[in-house]
Amino acid sequence: MSNRTIVSVENLHKVYDNGTHALKGVSFEVKEGEFLVVIGLSGSGKSTLLRCINRLHEPSHGKIEFLGKDITHLRGRELRNIQKQIGMVFQHFNLIPRKTVLENVLAGKLASVSTWNSLIGNFPKTIVDDAYRCLEIVGIPEKAGVRADALSGGQQQRVAIARSLIQHPKLLLADEPVASLDPATSNSVMQYFERINKEFGTTIICNLHFLSLVRRYATRVIALKAGQIVFEGLPTEIDEKWFKEIYGEEAMEVEIR
Repeated sequence: MSNRTIVSVENLHKVYDNGTHALKGVSFEVKEGEFLVVIGLSGSGKSTLLRCINRLHEPSHGKIEFLGKDITHLRGRELRNIQKQIGMVFQHFNLIPRKTVLENVLAGKLASVSTWNSLIGNFPKTIVDDAYRCLEIVGIPEKAGVRADALSGGQQQRVAIARSLIQHPKLLLADEPVASLDPATSNSVMQYFERINKEFGTTIICNLHFLSLVRRYATRVIALKAGQIVFEGLPTEIDEKWFKEIYGEEAMEVEIR
């Protein structure tokens, strides 16, 4: 991990059209090579935060910097150039069910080929080779010709990770990437994020629910509650007191092994 700041968020607010104030003055920095995990109850602002960082959502107030560049209100080509450097993995995979695994991974490169070539699925050999390399990283190169809807949930999420990897992102955002998976599969999928972080130095910001996974994979943790940061520190610092503060007095910790 380097001392260079890759993401800086300053006094970030997000108010939706229906009046929901999802983020309320959130500020933090992320260093290159970190594996930052964001925790909190559903509705605490975790997903909104990631979507503001990659500008899927427009911030209402505040400032977001990526590699020292203010991206808070970028538009058009400038924004697309930034988004090419930021990968995104979602909870529900967002694959094209009738397309093959390879075709779904190649979809991560659509912005890099001409419109006509993308429509007919004509990708240069270098990009196809890269797609296979990404599938090897997540352990399923043999599934390249299989339709996405024929895969298990864990395999589909690995395809989604490979689709993000083909962008060669400097920053990888993961929004509850194991929430739709069973406990046994959750750890195996998280291990691929860990490999991407450690072997390739990719900075990761990941939303998670289960503290057992947080303690296993995070280098640092931020906890959101009602749109505000209530904790920032090491995973080992989240004791019973902090757990109750973040999740409520009635909450019980569920462990994934």
